Amino acid sequence: MNEQQKTTNNFYILVGSNIEPTKNIKKGLNLIEQENKISLIKQSTDYQSKAVGMEGDDFINKVINCSTDMNFKETLNYLKSVEKRCGRIREENKFIPRTLDLDIIDWNNYEGVIEGYQLPDPDIEKFEYIAIPYKELLNC
Repeated sequence: MNEQQKTTNNFYILVGSNIEPTKNIKKGLNLIEQENKISLIKQSTDYQSKAVGMEGDDFINKVINCSTDMNFKETLNYLKSVEKRCGRIREENKFIPRTLDLDIIDWNNYEGVIEGYQLPDPDIEKFEYIAIPYKELLNC
């Protein structure tokens, strides 16, 4: 494939925050839109849920259908950089409050493992805070 031929990848991200969620989600999505590396196609409504596996304020979650010319690894690294710029601190303990969480839950409807990530994310069927907003977009 030459440089001019780009593959457009269609994917879904789970967006979540329980530290000033409205502010931090807006900041993260604004960064993504301004930098023009990912197109935000359609967003679910916000879904409020209790923190799972930790003490903390409620989470606000939503799922966003996106597209990009980046590959999976580039997209994953880019989303991690957005999280970091929004104040996300990654620790060994995953069950801590967070300013912003951006997780790829579906990549081109692929079923299998990419870069160590099981897709679609098996948590979709385990947790309502993922399943409800995800299915909202699939049913549009």
